Amino acid sequence: MDLYLDPDRMNGGRGRIGHLDMISCGAALHHARLALAAQGWRATVHRRPRPGSTHHVAHLRIDGPAPVSAGTAGLARAIRQRHTDLRPVTGSPLGALDLRTLSRAFTSPDISVHILRPDEILTLTLAAAHARHVEATEAQWHEQLTLWTGADRILGTVDRLRLPTRPGDHDRAATFAVLHGRGDQDIEWLHAGETLSTGWLVATQLAVSVLPFSAPIENTQAREALSRAVPDLNHPYLMMRLGRHTSAASASPSVRLDAAEIFGAPHPL
Repeated sequence: MDLYLDPDRMNGGRGRIGHLDMISCGAALHHARLALAAQGWRATVHRRPRPGSTHHVAHLRIDGPAPVSAGTAGLARAIRQRHTDLRPVTGSPLGALDLRTLSRAFTSPDISVHILRPDEILTLTLAAAHARHVEATEAQWHEQLTLWTGADRILGTVDRLRLPTRPGDHDRAATFAVLHGRGDQDIEWLHAGETLSTGWLVATQLAVSVLPFSAPIENTQAREALSRAVPDLNHPYLMMRLGRHTSAASASPSVRLDAAEIFGAPHPL
């Protein structure tokens, strides 16, 4: 099986391969590997098998049958349930156990995840408040900062530095995180897509929504603000909002996650 990047479906149409295109290919590659494993097939993956080919992303060779673990089967079932939910997060904040499980799921040998602290989010909010120009692609990200901090008193007001002072005026149910890694090569963005897919499927099993944001990474001004807010980051690939909605907040996960099965191998299969 071969995975190719379709020039007609690239962000911005035909032309230079973009970072988001490679993230999308990484997610598709992980879905293919996971689907094969869930059907009892062991596969070897060669990423960028032909360095001279711009659009040949990966080659999968099926080596033979293999046993199917409960963790693999559960993740594969989550593929059809995974979706993007644009609603504001209204459920209870994620607990320490959920955050530990998700942090492990969004981490691989090539990719790390950083959960933003409240002070880091406030720093980003202030940077957004002082932005001279906000592109349309950033509007959604700024809206999320507004919801988290009560920043309607920051963004677009005369007193741009005034922070929320009364408890209960803002919704802190959401958790924000950033995927980052060592470099900026196509293969590293591909790994980021694979790791994003893994973490997203685990989040789906935990009834946790994932809303990705590319604007803080693609926009130079926003990326510089992120680097100032979180100076220990390596190269950032994507930001995410994690959280539960009220309708799912009381639901218990239907699957118990086995860490050995899910996290035991690189890009866990």
